Amino acid sequence: MNDIKEFLQEDFKGFLKLVELGVIDKETGMKAVINSKDPKYIYYFAKNIKGANIEKLTDCIIKTQDARWIYVFARDIEGANIEKLTDCIIETQDAEWLYFFAKGIKGAKIEKLEAAIIESKNFYYIYNFAKNIKGSNIEKLEDAIIKTQNAEGIYDFARDIKNANVAKLEEAIIKTRDVYYMYFFVKNIKGANIKKIQDEIDKIKKEIKKTKEKKSELKILKQLLEEKKYEEILNNKEKYSQLFINDTQSTNKEMSRSLKRNNIVSK
Repeated sequence: MNDIKEFLQEDFKGFLKLVELGVIDKETGMKAVINSKDPKYIYYFAKNIKGANIEKLTDCIIKTQDARWIYVFARDIEGANIEKLTDCIIETQDAEWLYFFAKGIKGAKIEKLEAAIIESKNFYYIYNFAKNIKGSNIEKLEDAIIKTQNAEGIYDFARDIKNANVAKLEEAIIKTRDVYYMYFFVKNIKGANIKKIQDEIDKIKKEIKKTKEKKSELKILKQLLEEKKYEEILNNKEKYSQLFINDTQSTNKEMSRSLKRNNIVSK
């Protein structure tokens, strides 16, 4: 068996040819492939060796927990147990291959894969699932995209998904306080409440301006302390005292970054 194992690793194409020709017994060859635990070897053995035990090889590919090869196996291997492979790819929690499995595998259980995509909280694949998978539940996926609190995903969903609830997504994008995508929501989403969103954008911009001014004043105050100009500080005591009163308004980092991304919203 060691000789077979070495041959398999050094020249896999040659190994397959020897199995095909009967020089290496099919059962012996399959054992070598199974023992390798390599999803690539398992897949190509199932694909190229006529009469290979697909049930055993399906179980072996499942054990690898390699989402990419599980998908490829399900796609290409005739007789593969799609139900088992669906359950397995869900266990991997790999949003990318869950999506491709739902999109490309005939007989895949869309509802189960959709639930797993929602569980992943991956805004990109939640959006793509809603956009490209026939039979998907738009309302459930919409709720999921809102829960991610990702402004880009919410905007893309509103823009591209037929029957999306614009009012609901509008509320969600306002809560993200991401001015960049709020601006594009106003510009590109039919049915958006332009005045409502624009008022929120203006309010956020004011908050950002206030934060910048506060930082500038703190910088001046630190400089005055370093230079021991205490009299000047006392002369402006009321102004500097205000810098240390907590502001209840949100000035989160994401909001600030959103303005930097595109100067069109700061004009």
